[in-house]
Amino acid sequence: MNRLRVICAWLLLAGLTGCVPMDSPNGPVSSGFLGERRSPEAAIEDNMLAMKLRSYYMRHDKVSFANINVSVYQGVVLLTGTASSQEEIDTAMNIAKATRGVVRVHSELKVQQASLGELTKDAWYTNEVKIRLLADELVRGLDVHVETTKGVVYLTGMTQSVAERNRAIEVARQVKGVREVVSYIEVNPKAQPVTSTPAKDAGPPPTPAPVRYGDTGSGQPEKVALPPNPEPVPPAKSPVKPGSVVEGGF
Repeated sequence: MNRLRVICAWLLLAGLTGCVPMDSPNGPVSSGFLGERRSPEAAIEDNMLAMKLRSYYMRHDKVSFANINVSVYQGVVLLTGTASSQEEIDTAMNIAKATRGVVRVHSELKVQQASLGELTKDAWYTNEVKIRLLADELVRGLDVHVETTKGVVYLTGMTQSVAERNRAIEVARQVKGVREVVSYIEVNPKAQPVTSTPAKDAGPPPTPAPVRYGDTGSGQPEKVALPPNPEPVPPAKSPVKPGSVVEGGF
């Protein structure tokens, strides 16, 4: 059994992600992480980091771990959900920042409560957005991760272009009942075309600022307000196969 098959089997047992068979001249082979842009090793590290944070929150007496959603993509952590106090939010943030392997931490935790009905709706919104992203031919859906709190959808991950990012936001906006879409999706800087060639005597280029697509200039993510009657998203040509399982959360 090769290394990739071992990774896939481990992930399937852990319930973190999946691998699907593909046909080849030599029989079925593993396709890896269903086409994710992350390597299998990077995806494992992200999932292990998310589990580590959840375990830290579970053991901390000042954090209600059940109310906090943890998403990790290439070491970037997004915390969403509800909190009983600002102290709880600060504690959760400090724990994440102090955890080895975390590159950056975003927090959308708010002091609020969510009823059982709201939690049920949020789970439905998350699943519906995931299904639509997977079915959309313009977005590589497994690279965009979804969380929902009180009708607000949070998107994280990475796309190859601004157009792909905007399409992912638009797909999420079309789900009926979603109040707002907050995008933390980053665009792969290596995929952006070079627009100009620096002069020979211009010296070395300055160190680029951290890439945080969706910023409005104030350090906050772009928040996309829903129009009253958005145009429906056209159906994808390659919908999710019947019986496919889309797991909730990250």
